[in-house]
Amino acid sequence: MLSRLLRNDEPSVYSQVAWEDVADEALPRPPLREGWATSRLKVSTRVPLAQAYFDQGLSLLHLGWGPEARRAFAEAARLDPELAMAWWGLALSRGPGARFVAARAEAMARALALSEGLPDVEQRYIIAASLLAEKGPANGRHAFVREMESLIDRYPEDAEAKLLLAGFLADGYEPDGRPGQGQPYAQVLLRELLRTHPDHAGVHYAWVCAVLPSPRPEAARESAQRLTQLVPGTSTAMLAAGRLWGRLGALDAANRVLASAVESDDVYLAGESLPVEFAPCAEMAMRLLSQGCAEAGQYSEAQTWARRLRQRVESAGGEPQALVFAATTLVSAHLRFGFFRAAADVPLEFEGDLSPAERGLRDGVRSYTKGINALDLGRLSEVERACDALAVLQSTLSERRRTDGRRLCPRDVARVVEVAEQELRGALEARRGEGGRAEATLIRAWRMERRLRPAGPAAFSRPARETLARVRLRDEREQKALELARALVEERPGCGHFHLLLAEARVATGERGSAVQDFATFLERWRDADSHLPELRRARTYVAGQGRLLRLVHNADAPFPVPSDFRPREKVSC
Repeated sequence: MLSRLLRNDEPSVYSQVAWEDVADEALPRPPLREGWATSRLKVSTRVPLAQAYFDQGLSLLHLGWGPEARRAFAEAARLDPELAMAWWGLALSRGPGARFVAARAEAMARALALSEGLPDVEQRYIIAASLLAEKGPANGRHAFVREMESLIDRYPEDAEAKLLLAGFLADGYEPDGRPGQGQPYAQVLLRELLRTHPDHAGVHYAWVCAVLPSPRPEAARESAQRLTQLVPGTSTAMLAAGRLWGRLGALDAANRVLASAVESDDVYLAGESLPVEFAPCAEMAMRLLSQGCAEAGQYSEAQTWARRLRQRVESAGGEPQALVFAATTLVSAHLRFGFFRAAADVPLEFEGDLSPAERGLRDGVRSYTKGINALDLGRLSEVERACDALAVLQSTLSERRRTDGRRLCPRDVARVVEVAEQELRGALEARRGEGGRAEATLIRAWRMERRLRPAGPAAFSRPARETLARVRLRDEREQKALELARALVEERPGCGHFHLLLAEARVATGERGSAVQDFATFLERWRDADSHLPELRRARTYVAGQGRLLRLVHNADAPFPVPSDFRPREKVSC
């Protein structure tokens, strides 16, 4: 989708993408892949194979696979050097960042030079794209939209033009839930395309990406299913479908699709003898698989995917940025289950020179995990020192310049570190009995968490709202805690941890019948969970007693207490 390619909307495990520094003319020839081209746009060429490669490139452009789209466009240009639209495709698929301004401009200049005498529709495509190449996606936005609107007005049956415009306009949602600029317009275009072109994979991909962050992701359920049928070997499509299923709470389906994305990338790499880092989605899919397993209570499996990710990036040469991302994935798996010592013991020493952002993320994770482990052990002075270290680190990183392209940005890391510092500090204040201050601090952490850039690193701390809910339970603000728990379950209905929190809040408010139902729902979500986890025993004990437990005393930093006759196994680091 055009917005993702031009604006770098995706977090990046590796600092570079495939063939980033290779000139268009030197790109290796791709195979013509059956089933990948669901786009059809007639262009001015007498070489049928050039048309086929152009359609393949356009299809992959719509599916967000920029490097492979660029290879297809380059092959079309080799087969027919006079094909202006092939150079148009090369300009659009070059990738974000100031590094490639000259390369985009060169490709666009070739397209403009070859456009004289072409049909009007092709000239309009080229002119619109030239405005983006010249001014960039931000400054050239208005002019590009106006030119594409003129093209669509003149050629209302051109589905590819509508899809390109919709893919460019899809801006996601603001932290308060309001659609971004152009988002409603994009959705109107996509709804029409879903009706007129039900077998176009690019339309379904764009619709899934547009609706995924919205309050109603269920609207894209059918499109997620169609993607797995239309382009099952395209990992970018599988990644989008897996994310949608995960958002809907269908974790089993999500994990199957995400695992197929990893498999598709491995088949792709093996078929062309490419290095591991050229896979478009495998690393991101593995991070999501670890997260999905953690939500389903599969602690061992969550660790397995995190360790597979680390082994994978190490086999690719151990790029520091990739190693830091892999390490935070394993840390998050431990933290999600409250194994704080295991999180603090994750190795964070990497060979080679780290950039300020990479070093900052590594040091932030190290300080936070030491602090949360100290909090669990009651060493409050150590927690205070960890909070202070995180605050200093955040201030230092925020003063550094923003980076270009896919390299980790210090300011993005600063935001993530600030969230972690505020969440840890709020938990510390709650432990000291400073309920009002803890509440204010955790609300700040929650608001910061909502404003994290999608393209930056994921938050490695505990969810601020979950910690806030437990603080409210401890301070006997049960109804407020219940409201937060409900909101968390609505956003991630497949997450067992949130269902458990909701059940605990029901117990605190005296809603015993509802608590039994919520505990039962939690047990269903964790039906394949690791059997040793104490959360399972607590839920089963309550359900077996049909909610006859009395009101429980809650702690802001741990799950609610269990019956006096229950002795859970001691947690061990895995």
